[in-house]
Amino acid sequence: MLIAVDKSLNLSSFDIVRRMKHEFPKEKIWHSWTLDPKATWLMILWVGKWTKQLATLIWLDKIYETIIDFSKMSDTRDMWFRDKYEEYQILDNNKWIIKDWKEIIAPSLEEIKENLDLLIPSSVLPLPSFSAKKKDWKRMYNLARDGKVLNEEREMKVCSYDILEYDFPKLRLSLNVWSWTYIRSIWYWLWQQFWLGWILTELRRLKVGERDLRDMQLDYETDYHMHGQEWSFKWKIIEE
Repeated sequence: MLIAVDKSLNLSSFDIVRRMKHEFPKEKIWHSWTLDPKATWLMILWVGKWTKQLATLIWLDKIYETIIDFSKMSDTRDMWFRDKYEEYQILDNNKWIIKDWKEIIAPSLEEIKENLDLLIPSSVLPLPSFSAKKKDWKRMYNLARDGKVLNEEREMKVCSYDILEYDFPKLRLSLNVWSWTYIRSIWYWLWQQFWLGWILTELRRLKVGERDLRDMQLDYETDYHMHGQEWSFKWKIIEE
């Protein structure tokens, strides 16, 4: 059985799997990607015999929608920072920011496109410190929380992109990427081209292979209680 889940904000991949085991108590349940709790995603679960086909689905391309804010910065590169968070002053009708006592001009739409074009079809990009990738059997985000920030790179593949909206300091993109391509790495690389701030304010995975969340009518809604709070998420059986 194959199940599509619209993962809610603040729930981890493990939270979803743990809750779905109540729905299918006699079955094995697995997922292929560790998802950011601070993002929303199309999440595919393998139930029962489908767990054997995990490897065939891991490598499918994916489509994300994401928003970056060039006027902010944090140690985790998102709004849910741990120790460091900065906001920079915006001047002259959103055309400049003040960073480190310097005036930095906002990049034009053409400049952003020219730089994003360089990422197609592939490029070596830095891995985000707060990522789920393992190093010596430990998640990089756990190492970063302990003060051990690793500087590593890997090849990542971008099939295409679409700029949905640009109103400085915010940029909204749709990105079609292959597996093991980190959206934060793309943003980090773009930040290096302009040396503004950058912070990820929204991340949503909409499509995995041919399965598009926007085309699905999710049949079920499940509640989840954790740490005195209540969340819910929707799901649908897409293959028996």
